[in-house]
Amino acid sequence: MKLINDNNRKWWTLGTVCFALLMIVLDGNVVNLAIPSIMKTFNAGMSDMEWVNNAYLLTFAIFLITFGRLGDELGRKRFFIGGLIFFVVGSFLCGLAGNANQLVLFRVVQGLGGAAMMPATLSLIAANFEKRERGMAMGLWGAVSGLGIVLGPILGGYLTDKGLPSLNGILHISQYWRYVFYINIPIGIIAVLLSFFVIRESMDHEKTHKFDFLGILFSSLSIFLLTYGFIEGAKYGWWKSNEAFSLLGHNIHFGSISVIPFIFLLAVILLAVFIYVERFCHKDPLVDLKLFKARNFSVGSFAAAVLSFAMMGSFFLLPLFLQIVMGFAPIKTGTILLPFALTIMILAPISGRLADRIGGKYLIVAGMAIMALGGFYIGHFRVDTQIRDLILPFIVMGIGMGLSMPPLNNITLLETPEDEIGGASGVLSTARQIGSVMGIAILGAFLQTTLAAKLDANLKAASAIPTPVQAKILEIAKSSNGLTGNVDWQKEFAPLVPSAPSYQIPDSVAKTMPVVELEQRQKALAAIQTATREYAETLMTNVNAVVKKSFVDSINRTFHLAALIALFGAIISLLFRGGRLKDDDEDIDVI
Repeated sequence: MKLINDNNRKWWTLGTVCFALLMIVLDGNVVNLAIPSIMKTFNAGMSDMEWVNNAYLLTFAIFLITFGRLGDELGRKRFFIGGLIFFVVGSFLCGLAGNANQLVLFRVVQGLGGAAMMPATLSLIAANFEKRERGMAMGLWGAVSGLGIVLGPILGGYLTDKGLPSLNGILHISQYWRYVFYINIPIGIIAVLLSFFVIRESMDHEKTHKFDFLGILFSSLSIFLLTYGFIEGAKYGWWKSNEAFSLLGHNIHFGSISVIPFIFLLAVILLAVFIYVERFCHKDPLVDLKLFKARNFSVGSFAAAVLSFAMMGSFFLLPLFLQIVMGFAPIKTGTILLPFALTIMILAPISGRLADRIGGKYLIVAGMAIMALGGFYIGHFRVDTQIRDLILPFIVMGIGMGLSMPPLNNITLLETPEDEIGGASGVLSTARQIGSVMGIAILGAFLQTTLAAKLDANLKAASAIPTPVQAKILEIAKSSNGLTGNVDWQKEFAPLVPSAPSYQIPDSVAKTMPVVELEQRQKALAAIQTATREYAETLMTNVNAVVKKSFVDSINRTFHLAALIALFGAIISLLFRGGRLKDDDEDIDVI
Protein backbone atom coordinates (compact mmCIF):
# COMPACT_ATOMS: atom_id res chain seq x y z
CA MET A 1 0.00 0.00 0.00
CA LYS A 2 1.37 3.35 -1.00
CA LEU A 3 2.06 5.86 1.75
CA ILE A 4 0.53 8.64 -0.35
CA ASN A 5 -2.64 7.87 -2.28
CA ASP A 6 -5.27 10.06 -3.88
CA ASN A 7 -7.29 10.27 -0.66
CA ASN A 8 -4.55 11.52 1.62
CA ARG A 9 -2.35 13.36 -0.90
CA LYS A 10 -4.26 16.60 -0.33
CA TRP A 11 -3.40 16.45 3.37
CA TRP A 12 0.26 15.78 2.61
CA THR A 13 0.17 18.71 0.21
CA LEU A 14 -1.42 20.93 2.86
CA GLY A 15 1.23 19.87 5.37
CA THR A 16 4.04 20.61 2.92
CA VAL A 17 2.85 24.06 1.89
CA CYS A 18 2.15 24.93 5.53
CA PHE A 19 5.66 23.81 6.48
CA ALA A 20 7.06 26.21 3.87
CA LEU A 21 4.66 28.91 5.05
CA LEU A 22 6.07 28.43 8.54
CA MET A 23 9.49 29.39 7.19
CA ILE A 24 8.12 32.63 5.69
CA VAL A 25 6.28 33.60 8.86
CA LEU A 26 9.24 32.69 11.06
CA ASP A 27 11.52 34.86 8.95
CA GLY A 28 9.41 37.97 9.41
CA ASN A 29 9.12 37.55 13.15
CA VAL A 30 12.69 36.61 13.97
CA VAL A 31 14.07 39.50 11.91
CA ASN A 32 11.99 42.01 13.89
CA LEU A 33 13.50 40.74 17.14
CA ALA A 34 17.02 40.98 15.73
CA ILE A 35 16.79 44.54 14.38
CA PRO A 36 18.41 46.30 17.38
CA SER A 37 21.37 43.89 17.22
CA ILE A 38 21.71 44.35 13.45
CA MET A 39 21.68 48.13 13.94
CA LYS A 40 24.52 47.82 16.44
CA THR A 41 26.60 45.52 14.20
CA PHE A 42 26.35 47.76 11.15
CA ASN A 43 26.13 51.06 13.07
CA ALA A 44 22.94 51.61 11.07
CA GLY A 45 20.00 53.92 11.64
CA MET A 46 16.31 53.23 11.88
CA SER A 47 15.69 54.15 8.24
CA ASP A 48 18.20 51.50 7.15
CA MET A 49 16.35 48.90 9.18
CA GLU A 50 13.00 49.92 7.73
CA TRP A 51 14.43 49.23 4.30
CA VAL A 52 15.71 45.85 5.49
CA ASN A 53 12.06 44.95 6.10
CA ASN A 54 10.50 46.87 3.24
CA ALA A 55 12.96 45.69 0.58
CA TYR A 56 11.62 42.21 1.27
CA LEU A 57 7.97 43.29 1.51
CA LEU A 58 8.09 45.48 -1.59
CA THR A 59 9.70 42.78 -3.70
CA PHE A 60 7.13 40.36 -2.34
CA ALA A 61 4.24 42.68 -3.21
CA ILE A 62 5.50 43.69 -6.65
CA PHE A 63 6.02 40.16 -7.99
CA LEU A 64 3.21 38.27 -6.28
CA ILE A 65 0.63 38.76 -9.03
CA THR A 66 3.08 38.03 -11.85
CA PHE A 67 4.35 34.88 -10.17
CA GLY A 68 0.80 33.80 -9.39
CA ARG A 69 -0.02 34.02 -13.10
CA LEU A 70 3.17 32.26 -14.12
CA GLY A 71 2.44 29.52 -11.60
CA ASP A 72 -0.92 28.93 -13.29
CA GLU A 73 0.78 28.54 -16.65
CA LEU A 74 4.12 26.89 -15.88
CA GLY A 75 2.99 24.80 -12.92
CA ARG A 76 2.20 25.71 -9.33
CA LYS A 77 4.41 22.97 -7.93
CA ARG A 78 7.31 24.09 -10.12
CA PHE A 79 7.00 27.69 -8.99
CA PHE A 80 6.57 26.69 -5.36
CA ILE A 81 9.81 24.71 -5.39
CA GLY A 82 11.64 27.44 -7.30
CA GLY A 83 10.50 29.99 -4.74
CA LEU A 84 11.70 27.76 -1.92
CA ILE A 85 15.15 27.51 -3.46
CA PHE A 86 15.38 31.29 -3.97
CA PHE A 87 14.28 31.90 -0.39
CA VAL A 88 16.89 29.52 1.02
CA VAL A 89 19.68 31.06 -1.09
CA GLY A 90 18.57 34.56 -0.07
CA SER A 91 18.56 33.54 3.60
CA PHE A 92 22.09 32.18 3.30
CA LEU A 93 23.29 35.42 1.69
CA CYS A 94 21.54 37.54 4.35
CA GLY A 95 23.45 35.64 7.01
CA LEU A 96 26.71 36.50 5.23
CA ALA A 97 25.90 40.22 4.72
CA GLY A 98 28.78 42.56 5.57
CA ASN A 99 26.82 45.81 5.76
CA ALA A 100 23.29 47.18 5.75
CA ASN A 101 23.23 47.74 1.98
CA GLN A 102 24.15 44.12 1.29
CA LEU A 103 21.50 42.95 3.71
CA VAL A 104 18.86 45.03 1.90
CA LEU A 105 19.96 43.57 -1.45
CA PHE A 106 19.83 39.98 -0.20
CA ARG A 107 16.42 40.60 1.33
CA VAL A 108 15.28 41.34 -2.22
CA VAL A 109 16.41 37.83 -3.19
CA GLN A 110 14.37 36.46 -0.30
CA GLY A 111 11.42 38.54 -1.47
CA LEU A 112 11.56 36.99 -4.93
CA GLY A 113 11.42 33.54 -3.37
CA GLY A 114 8.57 34.47 -1.07
CA ALA A 115 6.63 36.02 -3.96
CA ALA A 116 6.81 32.74 -5.88
CA MET A 117 5.85 30.64 -2.85
CA MET A 118 2.99 32.55 -1.23
CA PRO A 119 0.38 32.52 -4.05
CA ALA A 120 1.31 28.91 -4.70
CA THR A 121 0.43 27.96 -1.11
CA LEU A 122 -3.10 29.33 -1.52
CA SER A 123 -3.63 28.09 -5.08
CA LEU A 124 -2.37 24.59 -4.24
CA ILE A 125 -4.83 24.43 -1.34
CA ALA A 126 -7.63 25.61 -3.61
CA ALA A 127 -6.66 23.10 -6.29
CA ASN A 128 -6.56 20.14 -3.87
CA PHE A 129 -9.58 20.80 -1.64
CA GLU A 130 -13.28 21.00 -2.44
CA LYS A 131 -14.91 24.33 -1.69
CA ARG A 132 -16.76 23.00 1.33
CA GLU A 133 -13.42 21.85 2.87
CA ARG A 134 -11.41 24.97 2.21
CA GLY A 135 -12.51 26.76 5.36
CA MET A 136 -10.89 24.07 7.50
CA ALA A 137 -7.82 23.96 5.25
CA MET A 138 -7.47 27.75 5.40
CA GLY A 139 -7.94 27.50 9.17
CA LEU A 140 -4.97 25.15 9.42
CA TRP A 141 -3.06 27.51 7.12
CA GLY A 142 -3.86 30.30 9.56
CA ALA A 143 -2.90 28.14 12.53
CA VAL A 144 0.54 27.61 11.01
CA SER A 145 0.85 31.37 10.68
CA GLY A 146 0.00 31.57 14.36
CA LEU A 147 2.60 28.91 15.17
CA GLY A 148 5.20 30.90 13.25
CA ILE A 149 4.26 33.98 15.24
CA VAL A 150 4.59 31.94 18.44
CA LEU A 151 7.95 30.45 17.58
CA GLY A 152 9.32 33.50 15.78
CA PRO A 153 9.76 35.91 18.70
CA ILE A 154 10.98 33.21 21.07
CA LEU A 155 13.34 31.64 18.54
CA GLY A 156 14.49 35.04 17.28
CA GLY A 157 15.10 36.30 20.79
CA TYR A 158 17.02 33.19 21.80
CA LEU A 159 19.14 33.10 18.66
CA THR A 160 19.91 36.81 18.87
CA ASP A 161 20.97 36.50 22.52
CA LYS A 162 22.65 33.09 22.57
CA GLY A 163 23.08 31.80 19.03
CA LEU A 164 23.54 28.04 18.94
CA PRO A 165 26.08 27.44 21.74
CA SER A 166 27.20 24.07 20.40
CA LEU A 167 27.85 25.53 16.93
CA ASN A 168 29.01 29.08 17.60
CA GLY A 169 32.66 28.15 17.90
CA ILE A 170 32.60 25.57 15.10
CA LEU A 171 30.97 28.01 12.66
CA HIS A 172 33.00 30.99 13.98
CA ILE A 173 29.85 33.06 14.43
CA SER A 174 30.01 35.79 17.09
CA GLN A 175 27.21 38.00 15.76
CA TYR A 176 24.35 35.74 16.72
CA TRP A 177 21.62 37.64 14.83
CA ARG A 178 22.91 35.95 11.67
CA TYR A 179 21.26 32.73 12.87
CA VAL A 180 17.83 34.28 12.32
CA PHE A 181 18.53 33.90 8.60
CA TYR A 182 20.48 30.66 8.74
CA ILE A 183 17.57 28.96 10.53
CA ASN A 184 15.62 29.08 7.25
CA ILE A 185 18.14 26.83 5.49
CA PRO A 186 17.32 23.43 7.07
CA ILE A 187 13.57 24.19 7.01
CA GLY A 188 13.73 25.14 3.35
CA ILE A 189 15.72 22.07 2.34
CA ILE A 190 13.23 19.74 4.03
CA ALA A 191 10.33 21.55 2.35
CA VAL A 192 11.97 21.21 -1.08
CA LEU A 193 12.48 17.46 -0.63
CA LEU A 194 8.89 16.97 0.55
CA SER A 195 7.55 19.01 -2.37
CA PHE A 196 9.22 16.80 -4.97
CA PHE A 197 7.56 13.65 -3.62
CA VAL A 198 4.26 14.89 -2.20
CA ILE A 199 2.81 17.68 -4.34
CA ARG A 200 1.10 16.85 -7.59
CA GLU A 201 1.59 19.38 -10.37
CA SER A 202 -1.40 21.54 -11.28
CA MET A 203 -1.74 24.28 -13.86
CA ASP A 204 -4.18 26.02 -16.17
CA HIS A 205 -4.15 23.92 -19.37
CA GLU A 206 -6.74 26.02 -21.18
CA LYS A 207 -4.90 29.33 -21.41
CA THR A 208 -1.49 30.57 -22.44
CA HIS A 209 -0.50 33.65 -20.49
CA LYS A 210 1.86 36.43 -21.49
CA PHE A 211 3.77 39.04 -19.54
CA ASP A 212 2.06 42.35 -18.90
CA PHE A 213 5.30 44.36 -18.85
CA LEU A 214 3.59 47.74 -18.64
CA GLY A 215 1.43 46.58 -15.78
CA ILE A 216 4.45 45.29 -13.88
CA LEU A 217 6.37 48.54 -14.53
CA PHE A 218 3.67 51.03 -13.53
CA SER A 219 2.42 49.07 -10.51
CA SER A 220 5.96 48.52 -9.22
CA LEU A 221 6.94 52.17 -9.55
CA SER A 222 3.72 53.35 -7.96
CA ILE A 223 4.01 51.04 -4.95
CA PHE A 224 7.69 51.85 -4.50
CA LEU A 225 7.21 55.63 -4.64
CA LEU A 226 4.25 55.53 -2.29
CA THR A 227 6.23 53.50 0.23
CA TYR A 228 9.34 55.65 -0.19
CA GLY A 229 7.33 58.79 0.46
CA PHE A 230 5.91 57.50 3.74
CA ILE A 231 9.22 56.09 4.99
CA GLU A 232 11.32 59.14 4.13
CA GLY A 233 8.69 61.82 4.79
CA ALA A 234 9.96 62.62 8.28
CA LYS A 235 13.50 62.95 6.92
CA TYR A 236 12.84 65.26 3.95
CA GLY A 237 9.74 66.99 5.35
CA TRP A 238 6.09 66.36 4.58
CA TRP A 239 5.64 69.76 2.96
CA LYS A 240 8.42 72.16 3.89
CA SER A 241 11.87 70.89 2.97
CA ASN A 242 14.04 69.72 5.86
CA GLU A 243 16.88 68.26 3.80
CA ALA A 244 18.06 68.34 0.18
CA PHE A 245 16.98 65.36 -1.94
CA SER A 246 19.82 63.71 -3.86
CA LEU A 247 19.31 61.51 -6.92
CA LEU A 248 22.33 59.89 -8.61
CA GLY A 249 24.60 62.40 -6.91
CA HIS A 250 22.58 65.46 -7.96
CA ASN A 251 20.59 67.58 -5.51
CA ILE A 252 17.02 68.23 -6.64
CA HIS A 253 15.31 71.38 -5.37
CA PHE A 254 11.70 72.54 -5.43
CA GLY A 255 12.28 75.82 -3.63
CA SER A 256 11.22 75.53 0.00
CA ILE A 257 8.82 72.66 -0.80
CA SER A 258 9.91 69.14 0.09
CA VAL A 259 10.32 66.44 -2.53
CA ILE A 260 7.82 64.22 -0.69
CA PRO A 261 4.58 65.82 -2.05
CA PHE A 262 5.93 65.43 -5.60
CA ILE A 263 6.78 61.78 -4.93
CA PHE A 264 3.24 61.17 -3.71
CA LEU A 265 1.81 62.96 -6.75
CA LEU A 266 3.93 60.90 -9.12
CA ALA A 267 2.86 57.69 -7.32
CA VAL A 268 -0.82 58.60 -7.77
CA ILE A 269 -0.28 59.43 -11.45
CA LEU A 270 1.49 56.12 -12.06
CA LEU A 271 -1.29 54.28 -10.23
CA ALA A 272 -3.88 55.94 -12.48
CA VAL A 273 -1.82 54.99 -15.56
CA PHE A 274 -1.60 51.41 -14.28
CA ILE A 275 -5.38 51.19 -13.90
CA TYR A 276 -5.84 52.64 -17.41
CA VAL A 277 -3.37 50.15 -18.90
CA GLU A 278 -5.03 47.22 -17.14
CA ARG A 279 -8.49 48.34 -18.21
CA PHE A 280 -7.57 48.18 -21.88
CA CYS A 281 -5.25 45.18 -21.69
CA HIS A 282 -7.41 42.43 -23.20
CA LYS A 283 -4.81 39.65 -23.09
CA ASP A 284 -3.76 38.54 -19.59
CA PRO A 285 -3.55 41.82 -17.69
CA LEU A 286 -1.41 41.77 -14.57
CA VAL A 287 -4.53 42.49 -12.53
CA ASP A 288 -7.76 41.36 -14.11
CA LEU A 289 -10.05 44.21 -13.11
CA LYS A 290 -13.06 42.00 -13.82
CA LEU A 291 -12.23 40.15 -10.60
CA PHE A 292 -13.25 43.25 -8.69
CA LYS A 293 -16.76 43.15 -10.15
CA ALA A 294 -17.43 40.42 -7.59
CA ARG A 295 -18.30 42.21 -4.37
CA ASN A 296 -16.64 39.65 -2.11
CA PHE A 297 -13.35 39.83 -3.95
CA SER A 298 -13.28 43.64 -3.86
CA VAL A 299 -14.26 43.83 -0.21
CA GLY A 300 -11.96 40.94 0.72
CA SER A 301 -8.90 42.42 -0.97
CA PHE A 302 -9.46 45.75 0.78
CA ALA A 303 -10.18 44.08 4.12
CA ALA A 304 -7.02 41.94 3.80
CA ALA A 305 -4.94 45.08 3.25
CA VAL A 306 -6.54 46.78 6.26
CA LEU A 307 -5.99 43.73 8.45
CA SER A 308 -2.31 43.51 7.51
CA PHE A 309 -1.92 47.28 7.91
CA ALA A 310 -3.17 47.21 11.48
CA MET A 311 -1.30 44.05 12.48
CA MET A 312 2.08 44.40 10.78
CA GLY A 313 2.38 48.12 11.37
CA SER A 314 1.73 47.66 15.07
CA PHE A 315 3.91 44.63 15.62
CA PHE A 316 6.84 46.00 13.66
CA LEU A 317 7.02 48.80 16.21
CA LEU A 318 6.34 46.73 19.33
CA PRO A 319 9.69 44.87 19.55
CA LEU A 320 11.56 48.13 19.10
CA PHE A 321 9.51 49.79 21.81
CA LEU A 322 9.85 46.90 24.24
CA GLN A 323 13.61 46.57 23.72
CA ILE A 324 14.74 50.17 23.30
CA VAL A 325 12.34 52.04 25.59
CA MET A 326 11.36 49.39 28.14
CA GLY A 327 14.84 47.85 28.10
CA PHE A 328 13.69 44.24 27.65
CA ALA A 329 16.06 41.65 26.19
CA PRO A 330 15.07 39.97 22.89
CA ILE A 331 14.18 36.70 24.67
CA LYS A 332 11.96 38.56 27.14
CA THR A 333 10.34 40.49 24.29
CA GLY A 334 9.51 37.25 22.51
CA THR A 335 8.01 35.81 25.67
CA ILE A 336 5.81 38.87 26.13
CA LEU A 337 4.38 38.40 22.61
CA LEU A 338 3.58 34.75 23.30
CA PRO A 339 -0.07 35.20 24.49
CA PHE A 340 -0.94 37.01 21.27
CA ALA A 341 0.54 34.33 19.05
CA LEU A 342 -0.88 31.38 21.01
CA THR A 343 -4.35 32.87 20.81
CA ILE A 344 -4.13 33.10 17.01
CA MET A 345 -2.83 29.55 16.70
CA ILE A 346 -5.65 28.12 18.82
CA LEU A 347 -8.49 30.20 17.41
CA ALA A 348 -7.64 30.15 13.67
CA PRO A 349 -8.65 26.51 12.92
CA ILE A 350 -11.81 26.92 15.05
CA SER A 351 -12.71 30.01 13.07
CA GLY A 352 -12.10 28.15 9.79
CA ARG A 353 -14.51 25.36 10.76
CA LEU A 354 -17.11 27.87 11.93
CA ALA A 355 -16.84 29.66 8.60
CA ASP A 356 -17.69 26.38 6.81
CA ARG A 357 -20.82 26.05 8.93
CA ILE A 358 -22.18 29.57 9.44
CA GLY A 359 -20.38 31.69 6.86
CA GLY A 360 -17.43 33.99 7.30
CA LYS A 361 -18.94 37.47 7.09
CA TYR A 362 -19.77 38.08 10.72
CA LEU A 363 -16.69 36.24 11.96
CA ILE A 364 -14.58 38.74 10.00
CA VAL A 365 -16.61 41.71 11.24
CA ALA A 366 -16.40 40.51 14.84
CA GLY A 367 -12.70 39.67 14.53
CA MET A 368 -11.69 43.07 13.17
CA ALA A 369 -13.87 44.86 15.72
CA ILE A 370 -12.21 42.88 18.53
CA MET A 371 -8.82 43.65 16.99
CA ALA A 372 -9.71 47.37 17.10
CA LEU A 373 -10.67 46.98 20.76
CA GLY A 374 -7.33 45.30 21.42
CA GLY A 375 -5.49 48.15 19.70
CA PHE A 376 -7.20 50.75 21.90
CA TYR A 377 -6.50 48.55 24.91
CA ILE A 378 -2.80 48.20 24.09
CA GLY A 379 -2.53 51.95 23.50
CA HIS A 380 -2.41 52.65 27.25
CA PHE A 381 1.28 52.14 27.89
CA ARG A 382 2.88 53.88 30.84
CA VAL A 383 6.55 54.45 31.60
CA ASP A 384 6.18 51.92 34.42
CA THR A 385 4.15 49.38 32.40
CA GLN A 386 4.66 45.84 33.69
CA ILE A 387 4.57 42.57 31.75
CA ARG A 388 1.32 41.54 33.43
CA ASP A 389 -0.33 44.67 32.01
CA LEU A 390 0.28 43.42 28.45
CA ILE A 391 -1.10 39.89 28.66
CA LEU A 392 -4.82 40.62 28.36
CA PRO A 393 -4.49 43.25 25.57
CA PHE A 394 -2.39 40.82 23.53
CA ILE A 395 -4.95 38.05 24.02
CA VAL A 396 -7.71 40.38 22.81
CA MET A 397 -5.66 41.23 19.71
CA GLY A 398 -5.00 37.54 19.10
CA ILE A 399 -8.72 36.74 19.30
CA GLY A 400 -9.41 39.37 16.66
CA MET A 401 -6.73 38.08 14.33
CA GLY A 402 -7.61 34.43 14.85
CA LEU A 403 -11.30 35.03 14.12
CA SER A 404 -10.85 37.12 10.99
CA MET A 405 -7.89 35.71 9.07
CA PRO A 406 -9.05 32.20 7.92
CA PRO A 407 -12.59 33.15 6.79
CA LEU A 408 -11.22 36.22 5.04
CA ASN A 409 -9.09 34.10 2.71
CA ASN A 410 -11.92 31.69 2.00
CA ILE A 411 -14.79 34.13 1.45
CA THR A 412 -12.68 36.34 -0.83
CA LEU A 413 -11.72 33.50 -3.22
CA LEU A 414 -14.96 31.55 -2.92
CA GLU A 415 -16.57 32.80 -6.15
CA THR A 416 -13.35 32.87 -8.16
CA PRO A 417 -13.28 30.49 -11.18
CA GLU A 418 -10.80 27.65 -10.81
CA ASP A 419 -8.69 28.78 -13.77
CA GLU A 420 -8.22 32.22 -12.20
CA ILE A 421 -7.31 31.05 -8.70
CA GLY A 422 -3.59 31.70 -9.17
CA GLY A 423 -4.05 35.27 -10.37
CA ALA A 424 -6.74 35.98 -7.77
CA SER A 425 -4.54 34.54 -5.00
CA GLY A 426 -1.74 36.77 -6.21
CA VAL A 427 -3.96 39.84 -6.05
CA LEU A 428 -5.18 38.93 -2.56
CA SER A 429 -1.67 38.26 -1.29
CA THR A 430 -0.45 41.46 -2.92
CA ALA A 431 -3.18 43.43 -1.18
CA ARG A 432 -2.07 41.88 2.09
CA GLN A 433 1.59 42.71 1.46
CA ILE A 434 0.82 46.27 0.37
CA GLY A 435 -1.16 46.64 3.57
CA SER A 436 1.87 45.42 5.54
CA VAL A 437 4.21 47.81 3.74
CA MET A 438 1.85 50.74 4.20
CA GLY A 439 1.28 49.81 7.84
CA ILE A 440 4.99 49.88 8.62
CA ALA A 441 5.56 53.04 6.57
CA ILE A 442 2.50 55.05 7.64
CA LEU A 443 2.44 54.07 11.30
CA GLY A 444 6.21 54.54 11.45
CA ALA A 445 5.84 58.03 9.94
CA PHE A 446 2.98 58.82 12.32
CA LEU A 447 5.10 57.69 15.27
CA GLN A 448 8.05 59.88 14.23
CA THR A 449 5.88 62.93 13.63
CA THR A 450 3.97 62.48 16.88
CA LEU A 451 7.21 61.83 18.78
CA ALA A 452 8.68 65.14 17.60
CA ALA A 453 5.56 67.02 18.73
CA LYS A 454 5.40 65.23 22.10
CA LEU A 455 9.12 65.82 22.69
CA ASP A 456 8.75 69.51 21.98
CA ALA A 457 5.85 69.81 24.43
CA ASN A 458 7.45 67.70 27.16
CA LEU A 459 10.81 69.44 26.89
CA LYS A 460 9.21 72.86 27.27
CA ALA A 461 7.67 71.61 30.50
CA ALA A 462 11.04 70.25 31.74
CA SER A 463 12.69 73.37 33.15
CA ALA A 464 15.55 71.29 34.61
CA ILE A 465 16.89 70.50 31.13
CA PRO A 466 18.99 73.37 29.67
CA THR A 467 17.92 74.90 26.36
CA PRO A 468 21.01 73.69 24.41
CA VAL A 469 20.35 70.10 25.54
CA GLN A 470 16.68 70.42 24.55
CA ALA A 471 17.71 71.64 21.10
CA LYS A 472 20.10 68.70 20.71
CA ILE A 473 17.36 66.20 21.61
CA LEU A 474 14.99 67.69 19.04
CA GLU A 475 17.76 67.65 16.43
CA ILE A 476 18.32 63.92 17.00
CA ALA A 477 14.58 63.25 16.91
CA LYS A 478 14.30 64.88 13.48
CA SER A 479 17.30 63.01 12.06
CA SER A 480 16.99 59.96 9.81
CA ASN A 481 17.68 57.69 12.78
CA GLY A 482 15.31 59.40 15.17
CA LEU A 483 15.20 58.36 18.79
CA THR A 484 14.76 54.70 17.87
CA GLY A 485 18.30 54.46 16.55
CA ASN A 486 21.56 53.84 18.41
CA VAL A 487 21.75 57.13 20.30
CA ASP A 488 24.72 57.47 22.65
CA TRP A 489 23.42 60.22 24.92
CA GLN A 490 26.67 60.59 26.84
CA LYS A 491 28.55 61.24 23.61
CA GLU A 492 25.88 63.53 22.15
CA PHE A 493 25.69 65.72 25.26
CA ALA A 494 29.40 65.73 26.10
CA PRO A 495 30.00 69.22 24.62
CA LEU A 496 26.89 70.59 26.38
CA VAL A 497 27.33 69.17 29.90
CA PRO A 498 30.14 70.28 32.22
CA SER A 499 32.47 67.44 33.11
CA ALA A 500 33.87 66.82 36.55
CA PRO A 501 37.25 68.60 36.86
CA SER A 502 40.19 66.25 37.10
CA TYR A 503 42.51 68.88 38.60
CA GLN A 504 44.52 67.80 41.63
CA ILE A 505 46.70 69.99 43.85
CA PRO A 506 50.35 69.31 42.85
CA ASP A 507 52.54 67.73 45.53
CA SER A 508 55.04 70.59 45.30
CA VAL A 509 52.29 73.09 46.14
CA ALA A 510 50.67 70.89 48.80
CA LYS A 511 53.96 70.64 50.73
CA THR A 512 54.14 74.43 51.13
CA MET A 513 50.49 74.81 52.32
CA PRO A 514 49.27 74.64 55.91
CA VAL A 515 47.52 71.35 56.67
CA VAL A 516 44.16 73.01 57.45
CA GLU A 517 44.17 75.04 54.20
CA LEU A 518 45.17 71.96 52.19
CA GLU A 519 42.31 69.92 53.64
CA GLN A 520 39.82 72.73 52.95
CA ARG A 521 40.92 73.03 49.31
CA GLN A 522 40.82 69.28 48.81
CA LYS A 523 37.29 69.11 50.27
CA ALA A 524 36.15 72.01 48.07
CA LEU A 525 37.61 70.36 44.97
CA ALA A 526 35.97 67.02 45.85
CA ALA A 527 32.64 68.80 46.41
CA ILE A 528 32.87 70.44 42.98
CA GLN A 529 33.65 67.09 41.36
CA THR A 530 30.78 65.37 43.18
CA ALA A 531 28.31 68.17 42.36
CA THR A 532 29.31 68.11 38.69
CA ARG A 533 28.88 64.34 38.44
CA GLU A 534 25.53 64.49 40.24
CA TYR A 535 24.36 67.26 37.90
CA ALA A 536 25.31 65.21 34.84
CA GLU A 537 23.61 62.11 36.25
CA THR A 538 20.48 64.06 37.16
CA LEU A 539 20.42 65.63 33.71
CA MET A 540 20.67 62.22 32.03
CA THR A 541 17.90 60.90 34.28
CA ASN A 542 15.67 63.83 33.32
CA VAL A 543 16.47 63.41 29.61
CA ASN A 544 15.70 59.69 29.70
CA ALA A 545 12.45 60.36 31.55
CA VAL A 546 11.32 62.94 28.98
CA VAL A 547 12.30 60.76 26.02
CA LYS A 548 10.57 57.70 27.47
CA LYS A 549 7.40 59.63 28.30
CA SER A 550 7.34 61.13 24.80
CA PHE A 551 7.86 57.72 23.21
CA VAL A 552 5.14 56.17 25.39
CA ASP A 553 2.70 58.95 24.48
CA SER A 554 3.56 58.56 20.80
CA ILE A 555 3.27 54.76 20.70
CA ASN A 556 -0.12 55.01 22.39
CA ARG A 557 -1.33 57.44 19.73
CA THR A 558 0.05 55.14 17.05
CA PHE A 559 -1.85 52.14 18.39
CA HIS A 560 -5.01 54.20 18.58
CA LEU A 561 -4.59 55.01 14.88
CA ALA A 562 -4.07 51.32 14.09
CA ALA A 563 -7.22 50.52 16.07
CA LEU A 564 -9.22 53.06 14.06
CA ILE A 565 -7.96 51.46 10.84
CA ALA A 566 -9.05 48.02 12.10
CA LEU A 567 -12.47 49.40 13.06
CA PHE A 568 -12.81 50.84 9.57
CA GLY A 569 -12.00 47.36 8.22
CA ALA A 570 -14.79 45.89 10.37
CA ILE A 571 -17.27 48.37 8.92
CA ILE A 572 -16.14 47.64 5.36
CA SER A 573 -16.51 43.90 6.02
CA LEU A 574 -20.24 44.38 6.54
CA LEU A 575 -20.41 44.66 2.74
CA PHE A 576 -19.50 40.97 2.35
CA ARG A 577 -22.09 38.60 1.04
CA GLY A 578 -22.05 35.47 3.19
CA GLY A 579 -19.89 32.55 2.19
CA ARG A 580 -21.52 29.43 3.65
CA LEU A 581 -21.92 26.51 1.24
CA LYS A 582 -25.18 24.62 0.96
CA ASP A 583 -25.14 21.00 2.01
CA ASP A 584 -26.41 19.69 -1.33
CA ASP A 585 -24.11 21.51 -3.69
CA GLU A 586 -21.29 24.01 -3.92
CA ASP A 587 -23.38 27.06 -4.66
CA ILE A 588 -22.99 30.09 -2.47
CA ASP A 589 -25.61 30.66 0.17
CA VAL A 590 -25.99 34.43 0.28
CA ILE A 591 -26.93 35.58 3.76
